Amino acid sequence: MDCYTFLMAGSLTQPRTLPLFDPEAELSSWNERMVPGEYAVHYSSFAPGETPFCTVFDNLPEAEAYAKQQVAEHPELLCNIYDHNGRVGKPVREIRGSRFKDTEITPRFRRWVGSILFFGGLILTAVDWSVDFRFLWPSMLGTRMMMPGLALLVMEVIIVLYARHARQQQRAA
Repeated sequence: MDCYTFLMAGSLTQPRTLPLFDPEAELSSWNERMVPGEYAVHYSSFAPGETPFCTVFDNLPEAEAYAKQQVAEHPELLCNIYDHNGRVGKPVREIRGSRFKDTEITPRFRRWVGSILFFGGLILTAVDWSVDFRFLWPSMLGTRMMMPGLALLVMEVIIVLYARHARQQQRAA
């Protein structure tokens, strides 16, 4: 990705490249160094050893055009565009390359695997409890399955409640 030399046709200013976190800067987070009206393009991957960065543009059309150019050149890339508020909620735009492979845990996965682990662990623990823990292995496996299952289910509930709250806030505004 040659983000440093890119200049949009018709653009009056060159985009800025900001490290995602700069401990030496007074404002260390990337979005704290932006002003309202600017948009930052974030990338799904970087070369090994490369410091993660974003590219900041003065307006959304320039950021979108640049992100489309990047995914055309690097089809395995995902570019997310955020405004000056940062990574609060979903990105303003998401532009995916044709060969991008998503590694995010889907809601379906969280629900199914979380339920299977939690309730399967609960059943194994109950079975061993019913025979006064004579076998031990069902309760040992069951208690270890319940925690990741519970974590996945709680995570899904939090995400659903947050999305519902955000929709209510948008309706109220």
